[in-house]
Amino acid sequence: MKKLIILFSIIVSINSFAQKSLDFYLNQAYQNNPSINEQQNFIRINSLQRDLDYAQTSGFQMYLSANYLFAPFFNDNKFIVSVNPDPNAIGYDVGITNGGLYSAQFNIEKNIFNGGLTNALENQISIQQKQYKFNYELEKRNLQKQITDQYLTSYRSLMFYNLTKEILQNVEDQLGITGELVEKGYANSQSYLLLKIELRSQEMALKENFQQYKNDLLQLNSLCGIKDTQTVFIDSVSISRNDLKTNFRFLEKFNLDSSATANQQILFETKYQPQVKIFFNTGLNAMELNGIQRKFGLSAGIDFQLPIFDGGQKNITRQQNEILLSSINNYKQYAATNIENQKQAALSSINLIQNNLVSINTQLNDYNELIRISKMQLNVGDISMIEYLSILKNYIDIRKTKIDKEINLQLEINNFNYWNE
Repeated sequence: MKKLIILFSIIVSINSFAQKSLDFYLNQAYQNNPSINEQQNFIRINSLQRDLDYAQTSGFQMYLSANYLFAPFFNDNKFIVSVNPDPNAIGYDVGITNGGLYSAQFNIEKNIFNGGLTNALENQISIQQKQYKFNYELEKRNLQKQITDQYLTSYRSLMFYNLTKEILQNVEDQLGITGELVEKGYANSQSYLLLKIELRSQEMALKENFQQYKNDLLQLNSLCGIKDTQTVFIDSVSISRNDLKTNFRFLEKFNLDSSATANQQILFETKYQPQVKIFFNTGLNAMELNGIQRKFGLSAGIDFQLPIFDGGQKNITRQQNEILLSSINNYKQYAATNIENQKQAALSSINLIQNNLVSINTQLNDYNELIRISKMQLNVGDISMIEYLSILKNYIDIRKTKIDKEINLQLEINNFNYWNE
C-alpha cells in the first residue's frame, strides 16, 4: 500500500509543475479551433471583396477582341464560291455581310453611372462583415462554454481522485492502529480484516478515479486541439455570475439577417435605374480585304440603358422579401423567448444548488465530529468495525455529493452567463 501511495505522490510531484488553468485551455482553443480560424478568414476575404466589386462595376475594363466572319456566295457565273457576287449568286444579302468581317481591336469601357449599384454593394459588404464578426464572436462564445464545461467536468474527476486519496490515507492510518491493537489483544482480527478489505476497495477506487480524470483531461485536450497527452493537474476555478441584462447579443443575428434581406431588394432594384457607360476602341475593322491596310482607326461613344417594363419583377421580389422579413422576425421572437427561459431555468438551478450546499455543509460538519468520535470509540472497542465503516462510507458519499453539487453550481453559472451575454 505504501508503494502505491508513493507512486501516486511521485505522479503528483512531477506534474504539479505543469499545472494548467482554464485561461490556458481557452487560449489554446481560440488558436487551434478551425471554425474560429475560418470566420477570421471570411472577414479577410470579405475585405478584399470591396476592391473586387469596384473593379467589376466601376473600374476601367480593358480587353482585346478579334473577329473574322466569312460569308461566301455560291453559284456565281465566274466562280463556284465568291465574296464579290453578281446578281445571280446565292448567299446572305451583301448589304448585311459585305462578304465578311475582319476585326482586331483594343477596347476600353467604364461605367460612369450604374444606378446606385456601387452603394448597394458597399452596404452588402458592410453587412456581411458584421455577420462574419458576429459569427466569429458566437463561435468563440460557444467554444468558451464548451471548454469551460469540460474543464469543470475534468476538475470534478480530479476532486474525486483527491478525495479517494485522502480517504485511502486515513484507512491506511487506521489499519496501522488496528493492527497494533490486535497484537495487544484489544481488537479482534475480524476488525483488522474488514479494514483491510476496505483498504483494497479504496485502492481500486483510486486507480479508477485517476483513469477517469485522465480520460476527461484527454477530452479537454481534444476540444482545445492540444496534442500533448501528458497528465497534468489542472487548477481550481471559480465562475462568477454575470449581472442580469435585457439585451441579448444572440438576437443581433436576426437584425443583421433583416438588413441583408432589405439590402438584397435595394441591390435588385438598381437595375431599374439609368445605366451609363462610355467606351473606346482602336484597331482594325474592315468588311472586305481590298484596301484592308487602310482600315485602321478608332471610335468612342456612350451607352445608355433604362429599363421600362419587365413583367412586374420589382413588385414580386418586394413581396418575397417581405415574407422573408416576417419569417426572420418570427425566429427572433422565438429565440428571445427561448433565451429568457434558459436564463430562468439556470437561475432556478443555481438557487436550488446553493440551498442544498448549505444543508450539505451542515451535514459535513456533523459528520466530521462523528468520524472523530467514532475513531476514538473504535480504538477502545465501543463500536464495531462494521459500524465505523458504515459511518465512513456515509461520510464519503456526502463528500462526493458536495463535490458534485459544487461543480454543478459552476456549470449552471457558466450556462447562465452564456445565455446572458
